[in-house]
This record gives sequence, C-alpha cells and structure tokens, in this order.
Amino acid sequence: MLKKDSTMFRKVMLKLTVLNSAVLLIVFIIYGIVIYIYIDNNLFKDIDSSMVEAITDFSDYNKVIFPQLQLQNDKFKSPYLEEQRRKPHPLFDLRILVVAEDVDGRILIPEPNEKINIEDITTLLANTSDGSPQSKTINGHDYRILSISYPADRYPTVRVGKAKIIAAKKIIAITVVDPEISMINRLMVIIMAGTASGFFVIIWAGHYLARRALVPIKASWDKQQQFVTDASHELRTPIAVIKTNTELLLHHPEHIIEEESVRIAGILKESTRMGNLVATLLTLARADSNQIEMNFRGVLLPDLLHDIIEQIQPIAEMKGIHIYTEFDPQIEVRGDRERLYQLFVILLDNAVKYTPAKGHITITSHINKGSVHVSVQDTGIGISKEDIPFIFERFYRGDKVRSCDDGGSGLGLAIAKWIIDKHRGKIRVDSIKGEGTKFYLQLPLEKKV
Repeated sequence: MLKKDSTMFRKVMLKLTVLNSAVLLIVFIIYGIVIYIYIDNNLFKDIDSSMVEAITDFSDYNKVIFPQLQLQNDKFKSPYLEEQRRKPHPLFDLRILVVAEDVDGRILIPEPNEKINIEDITTLLANTSDGSPQSKTINGHDYRILSISYPADRYPTVRVGKAKIIAAKKIIAITVVDPEISMINRLMVIIMAGTASGFFVIIWAGHYLARRALVPIKASWDKQQQFVTDASHELRTPIAVIKTNTELLLHHPEHIIEEESVRIAGILKESTRMGNLVATLLTLARADSNQIEMNFRGVLLPDLLHDIIEQIQPIAEMKGIHIYTEFDPQIEVRGDRERLYQLFVILLDNAVKYTPAKGHITITSHINKGSVHVSVQDTGIGISKEDIPFIFERFYRGDKVRSCDDGGSGLGLAIAKWIIDKHRGKIRVDSIKGEGTKFYLQLPLEKKV
C-alpha cells in the first residue's frame, strides 16, 4: 500500500513539475516579449519625435511660403519670418538629414553636400509611404524614414542654394538607426539566451513548487489513511467480540437467556460502543465536508451547564467525585446550543472518567474583554507534556489518557476542537501528570441589540 501511494505521488509530482515549469516558462517568455516590444516602441518613438521636429525646423528655417504670399511682391516681409531668420535654428539634427522632393520627383538637398549621393537617397526613398515612419535597409545600413506630403493646391516652396525657389511636394526626414537596431538585436539575443539558460532554473523552480504544493496534500492523505486505519482498528474489536459471543451462543442452543446473560450483555455493550463510534465517525465525516449547519443564536451558558451537570452528577457520585461550579449569572454566548452541549459533555465526561475517587471537578465561567471564558478543571491522572500537543488529533491516545477500557475512541477531543473552531473560539489545556488537567475555553459573547 505504501509503495502504491509512493508511486502515485511520484506521478503527481511529475505532472505538477511539468505544469509548473510550462507556466513559468510561458510567463518568462511573455515577460521577455513585453520588455522587447516596450523598448522597441519607446526607442523608435523618441527617434520619430526627433524626425518630426527636424521636419518642422527645416520648414521654418527655409521659410515655407504658400504661393499666394510669394506672389504679392518681392519685398513682402513677415514679422514671423524675420523672427525665424534671426533664431539660431540648426538645419537638421546631427543624425537626421531632411530633404525635399519637388513636383517632378527630384530629391532636393537644402545645402550642397559632397558626401551625400543623390542616387542612394533616391533608391532609399523608393516606394516610401507618407505620414508614418518606416524602416529600410540599404548597403548594409538601417535607416528610419518619415515622409510628409502636402496637398496639390498648397505646395510650399523651399529655397535651394542662395536664390533658387522650387515648389516641394514632400519633405522627408532620414536618420541612421544602426545603433538602435544593433541594440534591439542584442536585446533579443540576451532574452533568448536568458530563456535558454534559465530553462533549468525554471525546471528546478517547477519541481520545488510542485513539492511544496504536495506537502499539505500528502499530509492530508496520510492523515486520511491513518484515520481509516484507526477507524478499522476501532471497529474490529467490537465486531470480533460480537462475533465470538454469537458463535458461543450458537454452540449451546439449549441454554436459556439467563445462562447466557454474560455473553448477551457483552454483545449489547459492544454493539452500543460500535454504534457510538459510527455516529462519531459520521459526525467527523460530515464536519470535514462542511455538511453540518450551525444554528447560531444566544445561548444561556449557566442553564446549559446545569443541564449537563445534572446528567453527569449520578456518575460522578458513584465515584465519589464532587463537582463545583462558579458561574457569572446571565452569561449568554453566541453559538449552536446542540453543539455547545456536545462540547461540554465531552469535556465533563473525560473529567469524570479520568478523575479518581474522592476527586473533584471545578467549572467556572466569566466575561473578559468581550468574550466568555470557561474553564473545566479536574484532579485526575493528568496528561504528560509530550502528549498535550496531540490530544486534539483523531484517535490519539496518550499514556493512560484515553483508555479503550473506558470505552473511549480517541475522537472526543477532536470533535471538541472542531466545535470550538466553528464557533471561532479558542481552546487550550494545562496539565500536570498525576495532579490534574484544566481546559480553557474562549467563546464569543452574544451582543445585545
């Protein structure tokens, strides 16, 4: 069984590792793509903005004049144009070349430049669309181009050289983007190399996450398996007793009931014990699946405890145990009366069961800081310090703390802890071996409207 469980968890571990690694790898790739797109867009956004400014500066500096203004007279002066003439505007950015295209499709360079080949510029600008920046590669270099066209009835004129005025159809900005393209390519290489080298780290991370995810699942599985094993063990004893006594009865069919009363009583006792255990197991199963509904309302705690003490008192008197109470009057807690009744029955039943003759049990309750505090103290056999952390676990029995001879199944305190948790309360225990045990409970106080 253990080998089968181990194989099952290994398969689940492998599946979770693959799934986690795939998710992490996808996230890593998407993150790299987002970084690449962001840098690419912002890098060329700044360049495109510079190109627009260069075109604007070029137009202003070259006194772009609409035809109707030029034809008025040669002595036309504009304060705006004179102001622009006086401003120390550069012709273009150090990396940006601005040229014009006339109505005949010729490329016009504002100032003669022997280093610029008009044929190369013409080839670069072939099949260039207007209005949006685009990238082209020629002669092993990358360029960014922005072309602005004017309406046919509003062609501006540009000065070429010192005196020549030509109507321009387009104004075009060109810049070399080799460094930017190189940086983008290096970024892509870095992202791809990082993804490849990080693949093993991603697999390790996926395995680590899968292992961490399986820790509570495996713990829950082991707890369930232990629960089933313990429940089977608890049921095996009464079933074996019932079976044995029944077989002995069948061996002597001639005996009357009085002669077999001991065996019949044993069958009845074990049947009752098995019925109680099944009912308890059903309660825990329903509690685990949240099928038990709580009816929260105001519950008078003194009345509830007095009802329970009346039922426990005869058993306590048979053992010579005295029960003392100290209640604040009219304490009202908010909770489910049936479950609170079950809670205190468990605690008082344990107190009576494990308190020797002539001992005593003390129950107190009071209000403190908006909560109801209840304590159940006995002078019983106590619980060892090693056992205290585990007493609320199912089927747990410490040394002489939960004895099968007393009919205990090791489930009472587990149910008590569940009830406390459902009421959003707290429970803790102090105990000294051989001197007694004291349970402390904190429950919500019913608030008066």
